[in-house]
Amino acid sequence: MSRYSRVTLGVKIALTYVGTVIGAGFASGQEILQFFTIYGKYSTFSILLAAFLFVWVGIGVLKIGFETRSRSFRDAVKVVFGRLSPLVNAYMLLAIMMVAAAMLAGAGALFEEYIRLPFYIGIAVTAVVAWTFVAFGLKGVFAINAWIIPLILIFNLFVFVYSLCMDDHAYELILTFDVTAFDVVKAAVSYASFNIVLALGVLVSAGSEVDDPWALKVGGALGGFILGAMLLMSNYSLMRYVPEIYEFEVPVLYIARRIGPFFDGAFVVVMWGAIITTFVANVFSVVCAINDIFKLPVHAALLITTVACMALSFIGFSRMVAFVYPILGIIGVFVICMMFFLVKK
Repeated sequence: MSRYSRVTLGVKIALTYVGTVIGAGFASGQEILQFFTIYGKYSTFSILLAAFLFVWVGIGVLKIGFETRSRSFRDAVKVVFGRLSPLVNAYMLLAIMMVAAAMLAGAGALFEEYIRLPFYIGIAVTAVVAWTFVAFGLKGVFAINAWIIPLILIFNLFVFVYSLCMDDHAYELILTFDVTAFDVVKAAVSYASFNIVLALGVLVSAGSEVDDPWALKVGGALGGFILGAMLLMSNYSLMRYVPEIYEFEVPVLYIARRIGPFFDGAFVVVMWGAIITTFVANVFSVVCAINDIFKLPVHAALLITTVACMALSFIGFSRMVAFVYPILGIIGVFVICMMFFLVKK
């Protein structure tokens, strides 16, 4: 394999890693606001720690996939949880499917609120697009992220540059509470752990299908670096509009509308792109796990997963998030702790 091919493969892995993490919460800015921006200037340290965890653990998970040659997250969970792995695998299978359904619910709401199309149209369109790419396996997952993630990066950069150049707001955040080192570390670990758990399936599968360890290291390191850079840019942009930014459910849309009408529409495209990359990654993870556990043909597993996600999406985004996210975060902390031990070993 030529050096160019190795670098290209590493970039594809990195973009897929980023696409798995960047969902509706990230794109809207609400996730960043709640995890980091509330800590003001200290949020930078928290984001840098989260980025380090994305790099370290991402490379570790890719290595597990490379060494075990497993196409699903089962073996990675077995390495971390041992005898408890069957229970953890069962919960993760259900949880990742519910997060995928939450992404569909977000797509439906996006179509309904911003494009004025029925909720179920948004769900159907997103499901069909995702089906088209997941049907091609890991190559399809690589392909959709190669198209969408650069667009999200460009939009993120435009918002950052606009916030950097603006002079009608004073960049000063007065905290109403004392920030401790524990708060900074907790925010970083909580954010990274939850997102890394959701990325397990894609990263393990990528590691199993790539024969070049160097490309895996490039993918994990570059993916973590891009995530850290995007978090820093978005966090800075949000802090420029404190405190009024807290009044908005979709903070980034508030900034986009200040830039101009075009960016208002561009945000809707970016938001849908972020939703669909996460949805594709989650569906791919579930399909690989079902294929691995029950030995069902891939297309049958894809059909079952897509239909189940469409049905679950009508439960509502907030209800699913309240049930699934906290436990996935706890599992993620275990994964991060064990990855530190395994990589060091």
